[in-house]
Amino acid sequence: MDYSKNATERPEPFKAEVKGPIPNWLQGTLLRNGPGIFSVGETSYEHWFDGMSLLTSFSFSDGEMTHRSRFLRSDTYNANMGENRIVVSEMGTMAYPDPSKNFIFKAITFLNHTVPDFTDNGSSNIIKYGDDYFATSETNYIRKIDPVTLETQDKVDYTKYLPINLASSHPHYDKEGNAYNIGTSIAEKGKTKYILFKVPAVSAK
Repeated sequence: MDYSKNATERPEPFKAEVKGPIPNWLQGTLLRNGPGIFSVGETSYEHWFDGMSLLTSFSFSDGEMTHRSRFLRSDTYNANMGENRIVVSEMGTMAYPDPSKNFIFKAITFLNHTVPDFTDNGSSNIIKYGDDYFATSETNYIRKIDPVTLETQDKVDYTKYLPINLASSHPHYDKEGNAYNIGTSIAEKGKTKYILFKVPAVSAK
């Protein structure tokens, strides 16, 4: 697959050319995300899921549709763009050590990536917890986003609230809007525990 083609963000709303009628009852906004940047400088990701997140919205109102898109300004995005190369490892891509450094530095870099801090490149799904929306992948980090402007907001670490190391990016919802999700916890003696948790539809926090 050709990973060299990067998407272009369009953060301002753009009215789509519509062919055929859009039903008047279709109102609201569809939020989606997925990989949008596959190469940084001279480095490229080695798996389609690794690309840096591009948020998109499709807003329907009165028979019209407007679209906008914006790259998720995650810590991963900022670090990679700041160095003009991939410096944060993803699921299928090991970050490239600085080619200007010596062997000892490269060895230390490799060891650090053996048990790395996880990426916050939320390119798998958009989830809704309470009244808030988050870009998510399968790590312990989620990034709050503005559902209208698609601007990146707070970084949230599940481990500060739950005893989990990883969490699914595909929760389920009941008719009241409560979210149910599952995470994994590397427990005592390396045994894995599965943690089911609920996020209320409305919460004081």
